[in-house]
Amino acid sequence: MFDLHEMDAYQLLSQITEAPIANVVDTNYSVVVKVPKAYFTRGQAFDGMHRELRGRARRI
Repeated sequence: MFDLHEMDAYQLLSQITEAPIANVVDTNYSVVVKVPKAYFTRGQAFDGMHRELRGRARRI
């Protein structure tokens, strides 16, 4: 999607993300990673299927 090398992507995400970690006492914990939407470009996911389905829903 962004055509980044794996290490470049790792560095980028380590610099722009917010990752609040909670519940580290339990061995089955999870982490939420947040990235501001401003870093993402507008794209056509699934060849515009989302736009097509939203259009159909509006017509119903």
